[in-house]
Amino acid sequence: MSIPTNVLIIEQEPLIAHSIEEALNCIVKSQTEVTYIPKSVTNYELAFSEIKTSKHLNLVFLNLDISSINNEKFKFINDLVALLKINSPRAQLLTLTSYQDNYMIFDLIKTINPDSVLLKRDITFKDLIKAIENVINGIPHYSKTILRLLRSRISCDILLDKKDRLILYHLSKGVKTKDLPEHVFLSNSGIESRKRNLKLLFNVEHKGDRFLLEKAQMKGFI
Repeated sequence: MSIPTNVLIIEQEPLIAHSIEEALNCIVKSQTEVTYIPKSVTNYELAFSEIKTSKHLNLVFLNLDISSINNEKFKFINDLVALLKINSPRAQLLTLTSYQDNYMIFDLIKTINPDSVLLKRDITFKDLIKAIENVINGIPHYSKTILRLLRSRISCDILLDKKDRLILYHLSKGVKTKDLPEHVFLSNSGIESRKRNLKLLFNVEHKGDRFLLEKAQMKGFI
């Protein structure tokens, strides 16, 4: 008798959701003792409701790109994953994204600790199957670009706190220094002091912000 495995797919692109279901079907053919029961939703609100009412989710696919990238989205994703860990603590989480936003990716890896992070442009259908198989077998799986990011951060000897990373992130998005206090919640003098320290750390102390951002990107911070 096959064991039912409840799957939640949080994905707004029908083609991607279909590909995930097809990948699960391929795995079933080689693992006849398991039956996957997928349910797809297209936004975080529906996902929240589904997680709330489903007590025994086994596998969750989470698209990180459903809404625009902002602090509210981060909070919603964190709340979503927190609820998942309460209601289905043994569920395995695979995340997918279309954007190579190093700050967002690294912050989410630290915050929600998913079993897999896949950059969509990195993966083929076979890669998707491999990622699912690895996660099912307890092996974390990252696509090649995500692995390069993690390796660059691990090998980097520069340590930054969240405020420093936020300053770099918002500067990289075109936010002016004078407007940073609205995003980082520091005074203007505090921002300037941290920027001077960042330039010193990245060895660009006598150069402009562009050089700071280039070095930070090389090190995988943005």
